Amino acid sequence: MALRDVFLSLALSLSAPALAQEGVTVSVRCTETCTVVFDGKRGRRVNEALWEFQGIAPGARRVEATGVLGRPLASGFADIPDTALATVYLVSNQRIVVRKESTSSPGTPEWVEGSSRVTRVSGHTPSPPPPPPSTAKSVAIVRCLEDCAVMLDGRRGTRRDERTWEFRNVEPGKRRVEGTAELLQRKLFASYIDVPAGTEARYQGDSKGRVILTEHWALAVVEEAREKAGLADASRLHVRCLKSCEVSLDGARKGDEGGSGGVIQDVKPGRRELKVMFTLGKQQRRLTLDVPARSEVFITASEGGGLQVTNTKPLGAE
Repeated sequence: MALRDVFLSLALSLSAPALAQEGVTVSVRCTETCTVVFDGKRGRRVNEALWEFQGIAPGARRVEATGVLGRPLASGFADIPDTALATVYLVSNQRIVVRKESTSSPGTPEWVEGSSRVTRVSGHTPSPPPPPPSTAKSVAIVRCLEDCAVMLDGRRGTRRDERTWEFRNVEPGKRRVEGTAELLQRKLFASYIDVPAGTEARYQGDSKGRVILTEHWALAVVEEAREKAGLADASRLHVRCLKSCEVSLDGARKGDEGGSGGVIQDVKPGRRELKVMFTLGKQQRRLTLDVPARSEVFITASEGGGLQVTNTKPLGAE
């Protein structure tokens, strides 16, 4: 009798289905590149803005997320439902939205399933899921430790000065950046940078070949600051010298001495006096400019031809 009981128990154990993994599988979505710690542990990074955590017990669980350079994105508690799958959305203004991904039995009406999907909004009334991450284009400004040329995704930008390059209309996400020294054409860096959406982001190349994000602001904030400073209609002058030179605008020196020109930012519209002094021979050339509003003006300087405007176009136009 005892032996029969043993075989019966063995047969039942072999025929029983394997137990599912305990706990809830939680996906945490950010609106930008992030690092997430959930219930005190790090999970698996699915992509730049999505993390997955397995075996999470239902109930209130602490979630903390940081963005680029450790900038805090969200910190609080998420009520995890007793279900197989759940998704946590980290929305703007530090809000935390939790939605359960139920595996309803076949035949369950969609309206019944949908009516119970939103389980909690931390401290707020239920709201729909957040929109997808922004795809707004950005401005990237890359600076080298020495005179250089920089390429972003294989294209040249605008040279602000001998060491600084600006790239407009940059798609957000990972972008390849390469820097080459003017001296002996040495490779300074070749790596990828994360470009936040809809921002003006500044990067610094270092002596170890890295390119580090040093600061960034929303483009709307940058534009607002320019308006407050009276620069909403300001223009930009591109001065290119055929020989080493020093550039001055309205009596103030611009750029580095002994350079080949550069970009003069935030030039208010109206009549301006531009002067170029060539390093060898100390010859000077002058030009009175009527600078239009919100424009880019391109000027070539040579000893024989003086200063000549070669092109004018709206600011930011490709």
